Amino acid sequence: MTAISLSQLNDVTVGIRLGTAIQDKAMTVSRVGDRFTVAYDRERVSLDGAAMLSRSWLRTMGYTVAEIILEDHDPDLTALYRSCSKLRMNVEHAEGPLITEPVVKGRGEEWSYMVPKGWDLSDALSRLPSAFAAARPNIARNLSRIEQDRRESGGKIDQALDITVSLILETGDPEGVYDELALLFGRTPPESGESAV
Repeated sequence: MTAISLSQLNDVTVGIRLGTAIQDKAMTVSRVGDRFTVAYDRERVSLDGAAMLSRSWLRTMGYTVAEIILEDHDPDLTALYRSCSKLRMNVEHAEGPLITEPVVKGRGEEWSYMVPKGWDLSDALSRLPSAFAAARPNIARNLSRIEQDRRESGGKIDQALDITVSLILETGDPEGVYDELALLFGRTPPESGESAV
């Protein structure tokens, strides 16, 4: 069973923008409320690298990056980053013969959407759901079930569903999340394959 930690419930938004010419570090981080802003020097770190480093650093501080919003970047790139971040994935622009089309890859607990350099970003965004489902079928099935629950509930339990989605994406263990949530609410864990919400 998955043990749910408080840090997994501590979702934050990260805005990423280009730094100024006088910025003396590769990246600077500032915070207002539950939003962090990262300014990066593209001469010293790539956008992909800045996003991955931000996610890793915030995780060590007890935060989960639930959304990345690019500021003053190409709209298609911004949409791709935002969609991937909502699935708790990095974006990596890959070079070389191994990645010939957009694909989701995992390294340990980290997941990335690998997009060949120069690939049309709107096409990459349209391929994201199928690439995610191919790489993480159990997670995709559970997220689809939760979206169905959301439609049927008429908005009454959206916050609980948002928390459930966040935990499933963070842990990669839907059944463990359902069991843990059922225990938290004093219910018997659901039978395998059933939704707890």
